[in-house]
Amino acid sequence: MIVPGIRFVQGVNDYDDRDGTKYGIGIHNTSNDASDEGEASYGTWRTDGTSAHLYCDDDSVTQSLDTGDKAGHAGSAAGNENAIAVEITGANGKTRAWWLANVAWDKLGRVLATVIRHHWPDWSFQVRRASVAEMKANPKVKAFYGHDDMRLAWGGTTHTDPGPNFPWDRLFAAVNAALEAGDDMALTDKLNDNSGEYQGWTLNNTMVTLLKRTGYLANQLGLEAKLGKILEESVDDGTTTVQMSAEDRAALAAQLAEALHVPTAEEIATSVADEDHRRSEN
Repeated sequence: MIVPGIRFVQGVNDYDDRDGTKYGIGIHNTSNDASDEGEASYGTWRTDGTSAHLYCDDDSVTQSLDTGDKAGHAGSAAGNENAIAVEITGANGKTRAWWLANVAWDKLGRVLATVIRHHWPDWSFQVRRASVAEMKANPKVKAFYGHDDMRLAWGGTTHTDPGPNFPWDRLFAAVNAALEAGDDMALTDKLNDNSGEYQGWTLNNTMVTLLKRTGYLANQLGLEAKLGKILEESVDDGTTTVQMSAEDRAALAAQLAEALHVPTAEEIATSVADEDHRRSEN
């Protein structure tokens, strides 16, 4: 699935999943303090065969691959084929306190809850960390795995992330809270508010539904154009009470795109260049 309401930047190393089924969610760290945007940008051109479905930092989550596709993340056939890959920016040496303060836990919880409801609508997925013994006995155990767990169960890598101080309990609390809330991902909290207070416009249920179905495009200008088209069509089709001029539609689309923090084409290019420079120095 493409998770609605978060930035999507199509990455490379996007492989065909043979049976089209996912069983677990693999947790990794990036071994650096980069942003999720920077990691996703690097994921558009990296040449080592590595990829992930989702990246998370201290304030946002970015998707790189459809969760139904296979990412190159585990080092083993079982891990790559069966698990959705989540890369959280940080490193094995970080303290528990650092992890607690530097991950967008609530946003990540909402994203993963949306993924879980989509892939396991029968509620067969368990929000817990599978043991290595379980994973060896059943590579299709439906739970969370660490990269180190996948290493010990299935081999193929020397990586031991997300590290000994990673707060699994905080991750599970965020996911369970989002599952219990039962909300689908929205574009922003403000777009869930139909009170008419957002930028002075009345966003009725029809408009909010349309906006929720709008995925992130590659950059801010692309998203503005898409939002402008949706606003135009929703006004013309007679199903919404929102009335505004073409100029007002363009202004609202620009405001929405800016509020969603979608990077501009220039910011994406700068992020890629910075990431390339940083890795060349390491």
